[in-house]
Amino acid sequence: MSTLTLHKGITLNHFQLKCLGILLMVFDHVHQFFYIDGIPMWFTWLGRIVAPIFLFLSAEGFHYTRNRFKYLLHLYIGYVGMHIVSRALEIGFPSETVLMNNIFGTLFLTVLYMLFIDYLVQSIRQHQWWKLLGMIGLMAVPIVLSFAILSLLTQEHVPSWSFYLIYILPTPLFIEGGFPFIVLGIMFYLLRKYRLAQLAVLILFSLVIGFSSGTSLLDLDNNFQWLMIFAVIPIWLYNGEKGRSMKYFFYLFYPAHIYFLYVFAYYVQR
Repeated sequence: MSTLTLHKGITLNHFQLKCLGILLMVFDHVHQFFYIDGIPMWFTWLGRIVAPIFLFLSAEGFHYTRNRFKYLLHLYIGYVGMHIVSRALEIGFPSETVLMNNIFGTLFLTVLYMLFIDYLVQSIRQHQWWKLLGMIGLMAVPIVLSFAILSLLTQEHVPSWSFYLIYILPTPLFIEGGFPFIVLGIMFYLLRKYRLAQLAVLILFSLVIGFSSGTSLLDLDNNFQWLMIFAVIPIWLYNGEKGRSMKYFFYLFYPAHIYFLYVFAYYVQR
């Protein structure tokens, strides 16, 4: 099955799908910062489909980008930059809400593993076994770094500098969504020519999360991450076309709206 939409009728191009994700992301973050002021729970329910949308689009973007290393660099700069600004805001506007939002790290690692996998496949096809072993070693580096940082942070006397490692080294244990989201993004990439298979993986992934929570799927106050299953609808509607180009809009809007909501909530809730 090609990456084009599987049906006729209403479809979404890359730009429209990204705009939908951005809109629902705002709902989610409004709930995050203002739930104590009465913002309803369904705001964050809507936001559950955002991560799968952006992971899906990252697989598409990585495939089509002309410069993969530049793509990675932009995500890395976004990751480090958000950590720096977030810590500065937490000092200037102290609040009980911790600024943990940084999807750039998740997208960076997901795209990085897409790159590793491409080189891995290439080395197998060309029978370059040393290159194959090198790629396997590189794929293990972020995982090893995760546990190394965790070991530092769990010491009786935690070195003060160890916290800064998280700011500059995106690792699976210290990013939004962790290993599961990275795996989901990789599966979107590996199956990008087979839309039905992508949707099946997303459904299975969502149900595993839901059933492993230990509570009923209908207990939406405590078990709502599985609602990401509804991302199958907009992803199904994706038609493979680029649409309008706003290359750097997401890189700017994502941190800007989070910081605006954080500071606004600070003054509202004082």
